[in-house]
Amino acid sequence: MGSRTVYILLDADVIIHFYKANCLGVLPEFYQGRLLVLDFVLEELLRNKTIAPHVENFLRFRVIAEYPFPTQDQAIFKEYVLLSKTKGKGESACLAVCRYQNHILASSNLKDIKPYCEQHRIAYLTTMDILAIAHKKGFISLEESNEAIRAILSQGSKLPYDDLSDYLIRDFQIEKLQY
Repeated sequence: MGSRTVYILLDADVIIHFYKANCLGVLPEFYQGRLLVLDFVLEELLRNKTIAPHVENFLRFRVIAEYPFPTQDQAIFKEYVLLSKTKGKGESACLAVCRYQNHILASSNLKDIKPYCEQHRIAYLTTMDILAIAHKKGFISLEESNEAIRAILSQGSKLPYDDLSDYLIRDFQIEKLQY
């Protein structure tokens, strides 16, 4: 991996959301070669028998790359241990790695990640951000975005909006288009 490339570390919830929306193919269209999944997150995803074959295909066809947690990096490891006292294993690993390696976190668990990301100036994307970016860049239509949102919500996942237009008007940060 190049030293100047900023990668997108995918947390399980974002991958699960795009799976539920039948839109897993959207992610690599505009983040090609930049999508990583930490081994801790991958373990979580592969335990889910429904999504595991799709994740395995993404790895096989190099749509996403597995990224081993850098246990030898003392700062990252210490941060991970501290975070894992209050957050999940995958989320803690992603936050620690993003903090010290300046990558972008893709997670929709804003309650847990947003304060930490803001405190440590970590860039992050949510499922809503990715749908907004995909729409703004012309990869999916507004209706396709809203269909994805409806599919995610109808399968028990939570999102802050049920319509992409509302999100674009109220909360989308335009600078995320550069991520």
